[in-house]
Amino acid sequence: MKKLLTLLFLSALFSCGAGSSDSEELTDFPFSFTRDTVQVDPGDHLVFISNYMSSAAVSPDQKTLYNLNTKAPELEIIDLETLAYQESIPLEKEGPEGIGTFVSDFAVSEGGDFIFQGYRSFVKANAALDQYEIFKFDAQHLKGDSLAEKEGVDFGSIPSLDGNFLFATYSVQEFGGAAKGLAIVDLRTKELQKIPIPELESLTDFNINQFDEKGNPRMSTIERIWLLQVGDKVYLTNTSRNEAFIYDLQADSLQKKTFHSLLTSDSKKGLYTKTTNSDKEMSDAWAEKNREVNFNNLVYDDKNKKFWRVSTEMDRMIADSVVNKKVLTIFDQDLNQLHEQQIDFNLSQSLAFFKNGTLYTFINLEDELGFVRIKPTYE
Repeated sequence: MKKLLTLLFLSALFSCGAGSSDSEELTDFPFSFTRDTVQVDPGDHLVFISNYMSSAAVSPDQKTLYNLNTKAPELEIIDLETLAYQESIPLEKEGPEGIGTFVSDFAVSEGGDFIFQGYRSFVKANAALDQYEIFKFDAQHLKGDSLAEKEGVDFGSIPSLDGNFLFATYSVQEFGGAAKGLAIVDLRTKELQKIPIPELESLTDFNINQFDEKGNPRMSTIERIWLLQVGDKVYLTNTSRNEAFIYDLQADSLQKKTFHSLLTSDSKKGLYTKTTNSDKEMSDAWAEKNREVNFNNLVYDDKNKKFWRVSTEMDRMIADSVVNKKVLTIFDQDLNQLHEQQIDFNLSQSLAFFKNGTLYTFINLEDELGFVRIKPTYE
């Protein structure tokens, strides 16, 4: 058995405004943090991290990490209290108890149900993994609000916390098709509710579309819409603009919030080639796009009632290399902006979560599972 390795580093206190003189102008919000790195004890097992933990989920009580090895397939159980691998549960890809052939997203509900998602694939299993249900989200399988011609429910959805609903965007299902709004599907009744959000349609303005010599579509770099449920609210944010849409499930109401940063741009500018049939132009445009601001997903700290988000934007060039700055923004539980500052650590878009007020973000430690832990202080 490998012993649990704890790498303590940079445990000095980082004060409010560290890394940026501008942050002192924003607020007197008291904030500091300490940091360390830990490695999960794998025992004699090789924990599956080849997909950067993109198919992992934390249990609602924050005591267990479920990591889906999509190649085996099997479900790895990791104890977050002891930071040690426990066991693996074998799964099937096909058949009546199959999780799907190409699973890319995985979640666990408050009731212990497991949800396996892939492109055009959605399977829900009970906690015992002995009952499976397959769902289809096209017009012929849904009741309630009707999907217009060419409309469909998008890939990249999330299940509700209780596992009874699906939250997704819906869009025009064609190359370069625009997102139209929020889709909510009751998994028990198969009823669809559509909440139009017209502002999402203009996100296509930031796409890069590549066509072949005959004008046939080849690929598109689309802007991501992030979804998160906290309590009775669903939050939609995107990679292009410094904004959020909040849908209140109880009040059936939609609110938009627009934020302002002193440290990054508030929107992509789109100063790159948008349409091309050249591989080189596509690559160059992608490189230019990556220099512009990018807003990552919200992560919620349920102990301190705060949202965290990291955004990136080009800071400077060193020879031919781009150096991006990373900016942490902190919001209160009503998504009011409290603080922002430049940081020097990364926040994994695949696996980052709060446990007892400490942020855990995935890191590859010589092909072993590890976490950088950020412990904040608000005083």
